[in-house]
Amino acid sequence: MGRRRLILVDGPAGAGKTVFATGLAAGLDAPLVHLDDLYLGWSGLEGAYCRLVELVLADWSAGRPGAFRAYDWLAGSATGPLIRVPAGDCLVVEGCGCAPRAADARDPVIVWMDGPPDWRRQRVLARDGQSEAPSLRDWEAATAAHFERERTAARAHLRLVASAQAGG
Repeated sequence: MGRRRLILVDGPAGAGKTVFATGLAAGLDAPLVHLDDLYLGWSGLEGAYCRLVELVLADWSAGRPGAFRAYDWLAGSATGPLIRVPAGDCLVVEGCGCAPRAADARDPVIVWMDGPPDWRRQRVLARDGQSEAPSLRDWEAATAAHFERERTAARAHLRLVASAQAGG
């Protein structure tokens, strides 16, 4: 087996990370892990990378398949479906906060995705519902502080930024 390649698709909520990463993983025939399955709710940003390492990257990096229980957002616990992560040469991970500086030790390719704040917010609320607006405001503040502290955009190998004219 050759060198393993970790691709981390990070950026603020609503920037299009899931759509991009889904296409990328399909094109690479690589498994895709969504950090949404590893957050422990709206306040789970800071612990998500540690959970990623513990539940996914430790096995994958050693060439072993792994599995974890996804977070169930409705039940508020990590009792969701079992997510299997096959062993392989490439793994794509997407989600806010998946590329902190601690990830640099794994020599990942970091993709930063962004777009105008109002456009991103509209996309999230269209997906998750208007009732999530208060949680989204708190999440946006937490992720902005995280991205500034971790210098995520500055460390990215590729930056994709939607324009104000971008479609849904």
